Amino acid sequence: MTHKLQISEFRAQQLQALRNVTIHSPSIIQIISGNKRLFGQEESVTLTPSSLLLSPACASFSFANVPEKGPFLSRVFSFHCSPSQEMLTLSENNTSITDSTHSLTDQAIQETLNALAGFNLNSMSHQTQHFWLMALFQQLAERGALHRIYPSSKSSYSEMIARYLAASPAQEHTLENVAEHFAMSRATLIRKLKQEGHQYRHLLAQVRLNHALQLMQKHHYDGYLLAQMCGYQSEQRFRRRFKDKFGLTPTEYQRTINQNH
Repeated sequence: MTHKLQISEFRAQQLQALRNVTIHSPSIIQIISGNKRLFGQEESVTLTPSSLLLSPACASFSFANVPEKGPFLSRVFSFHCSPSQEMLTLSENNTSITDSTHSLTDQAIQETLNALAGFNLNSMSHQTQHFWLMALFQQLAERGALHRIYPSSKSSYSEMIARYLAASPAQEHTLENVAEHFAMSRATLIRKLKQEGHQYRHLLAQVRLNHALQLMQKHHYDGYLLAQMCGYQSEQRFRRRFKDKFGLTPTEYQRTINQNH
């Protein structure tokens, strides 16, 4: 069953610097231990365990995960349902000019996220998951933060396609087959993605490379097997694409997670 919420953990035993990491679904990143340093065009921001990182769909971040008095650990809460327009309007009305674009400090929301992280989603119905997410969205709206994660109550085509691709990133996923799944022609899919500033092949590559990050967080994989699990038949091509995207090789990334490899 496809959950309304996905929770992924990311850790680092040593400094872990990544660039151009795309977050495909509306998400909140919770820092559990250590610091996350975001690098922007004009300034850098350091997020601590008291801070939450807010990300709309298809946002891209360059950052360093910094261990401090132990490993770095974060949780990424990715949302696969949308709030109501009433919630978004409430959020916009509660916006403060002093609020940061990407970060939020709020203990009540931290506690709700901790509760969500403790649930076994496999034992919860879609209706129950939806109920909990609507409660979280209401909290965010009252805090004036919900519309920073959801600029619109309607999912973009790039978000929906990325979510579909992420369900099986190792499959071939030809443009024609994906267009057929969404009941549109190849030309229409290309046009809709172009209107949102995306190209299909880049979107597929982003999904596959993000999948590689998640796989390496769970297990140390041989390079060729990892490439295959992410839809690449050539380990060399996969390694080159990974480094071009994130700024380090898969081997270098795995070393930041487990220094024994």
